[in-house]
Amino acid sequence: MENKNIGIAITVVAVLLCGLPGLLSLCAGGIVAINSLFLEGPRNDLSLSFTLLCIGLIFLVIPIVAGILIFRKRTPTKGDIPTDEPIPPPS
Repeated sequence: MENKNIGIAITVVAVLLCGLPGLLSLCAGGIVAINSLFLEGPRNDLSLSFTLLCIGLIFLVIPIVAGILIFRKRTPTKGDIPTDEPIPPPS
């Protein structure tokens, strides 16, 4: 990406829209799992907690991958022309 400001904005939006709900889902899944182990109740609480934990992990990985893909240094390939070198004159 040429402009780092756009990359930072995309990363911030990904964290706000995916990272924070992912953390909340992880916390809710942990609370439901602990609650279902100690209190008597329906056993589908464990499946709910497992689902919340999985969704939370997926939502937490999205901003991490987005940040890595946006801010990584790309190695130039054979077809890429370096922009910092002057173009040689035609023969």
